[in-house]
Amino acid sequence: MVKTGGGKKRVTLISATSHLIYFNQAKEFIISAFAEVENQLVPLHLVRTVDWILKLEPQADEALLIAGVTHDIERAFREDLVYQKMFSSENAFQDRAFLDYHQQRSAKIIAEFLKTLNCPTPLCDKVYHLVAHHETGGDPETDLLKDADSLSFFQTNVDLFVTVKTRESSPEKVKSKFDWMFARISDPTAREICRPLYNTALDRLACLEE
Repeated sequence: MVKTGGGKKRVTLISATSHLIYFNQAKEFIISAFAEVENQLVPLHLVRTVDWILKLEPQADEALLIAGVTHDIERAFREDLVYQKMFSSENAFQDRAFLDYHQQRSAKIIAEFLKTLNCPTPLCDKVYHLVAHHETGGDPETDLLKDADSLSFFQTNVDLFVTVKTRESSPEKVKSKFDWMFARISDPTAREICRPLYNTALDRLACLEE
């Protein structure tokens, strides 16, 4: 499924998706929603996820692109008590109950938004399915979304986890998050593209112990 390596020319998001009406409105929705909570990092991660989807599968359809740019929308409407419960759990960032909550709530939010646009039911249903399984995968398209999510995570989120999340939880839990985000990549070539990013993340964590 992978078409290009990490060093090849990037597929530009604007030129590749300018004709996708529902995608563009979904992108505007996430930018607006995260602006309301003064969060610029998650929209960056979501846009980079779309970039990686297009690198891994240049023929990705609109449903995949919408899922890529909205899969973490729940974070803009996060219920603090749920997050605090996850954070204090033994599995922290990999708490299965929280992952399911995150996937399902994100899927519900974006599906409800698409319905306000009179989005065709098959497209809306597919986006719901993709977002509802973006952490765990299970079929070729949700696996693709999951892989792109991991690649974008290592590209955009490592600094936050090293500088902030290690203090909020622990370096050990952050390392476990890094290990899991890398190990869950399904496509062997995507995993090799991600390996340098993963190794750099581990090196940054190791520096904290020196």
